[in-house]
Amino acid sequence: MSDMQQQQGHTRLLLNIAMVVLETFYSFVLKHDRVVRLQAKKFIEQETTIKINSYIPYFDFYVQFTDKGLLFDLKAPEQAIDLTVSSTLVDLIQVFIFANRRSLKKMRIEGDVTLKDEFRDLLLHLSTPKLLSDWKQWLSNTDTDDDGSIASKKRIAPLLEKIDLQRSKINTLQVEVKQYKNRIRRMQKRINFAFATTAVLFLALIVYNLCLI
Repeated sequence: MSDMQQQQGHTRLLLNIAMVVLETFYSFVLKHDRVVRLQAKKFIEQETTIKINSYIPYFDFYVQFTDKGLLFDLKAPEQAIDLTVSSTLVDLIQVFIFANRRSLKKMRIEGDVTLKDEFRDLLLHLSTPKLLSDWKQWLSNTDTDDDGSIASKKRIAPLLEKIDLQRSKINTLQVEVKQYKNRIRRMQKRINFAFATTAVLFLALIVYNLCLI
């Protein structure tokens, strides 16, 4: 076996170990962190599949949200990819370890438009600083009003506000859509009336000309 093959084998082994560690850790987080679970609810319900691509250095892996946790794999799944995230390894580390928003903005995300912004928010909630702010709640299912519970509520509050804001925007858009539909109906009625009037006048003109002949 050549040195190149040995190096590739070692790299593959390290990546497999990393997949196991990440899957175990983030599945645990998804199960015990109420904020992450709330933010990831839509991804879990849709069983969203994401391809993570690093181009410096080059490697890629796949993440799937399930009701049992996060599944990490180096092999492409059978189902379609919902989102493709392209970034450098350094930026990935900056996002997950330091919650660096600049690195997050530099990420190129392609795929389902409705999931892009929500996935960026989810990445921040999966970052180490965000997780450490509520780590005490991971080991307890009680809802006592202690310092940990208060901290958890503070983390959830902005997320709930954002959800309410999105609902408000959706309601506003629905009202605007109804208004546009009503305008289109009125325009169609006017067009039909104008067309009918024009047709009647045209027929009257033809009849008049025939009478003159």
